[in-house]
Amino acid sequence: MQMKNKIVAAAVVVVAVFLIGFVPQFLKVNRLEDELRQSLQEKSGSQLRELISMAYFQAIQKNFGLAAETSSQFFGRAREMTNQAQDATNRKALEGLLASRDKVTAALAKGDAAALDDLQDLFVKTRQATGNPSHP
Repeated sequence: MQMKNKIVAAAVVVVAVFLIGFVPQFLKVNRLEDELRQSLQEKSGSQLRELISMAYFQAIQKNFGLAAETSSQFFGRAREMTNQAQDATNRKALEGLLASRDKVTAALAKGDAAALDDLQDLFVKTRQATGNPSHP
């Protein structure tokens, strides 16, 4: 019976030592994963802002064909971010960006100068949706 108690005590000590080493590492990994996820989200937001800025700039220069290509990249990237969004509020904000896709695409395809207003509005909404609410 004493031998059995010693084995149980040794097993408890081994489990305790394992947990003492495991728990801090587990917490550290979770924290680092959260930081990585946040950094990737910030990077994606930055890319989205860059794309809409470029499309707006190209449209200002009356290069509507290039602006249409860039806006297509913007909307594709916005769709990817929407599908990956884990936060419902963030997802809804990104979906709001996608709502103007057809209007912007049609205006750019026609070479319509009214596309500038749509792109400017989209630019501001993008900055707000991606956590950078500063105005142009």
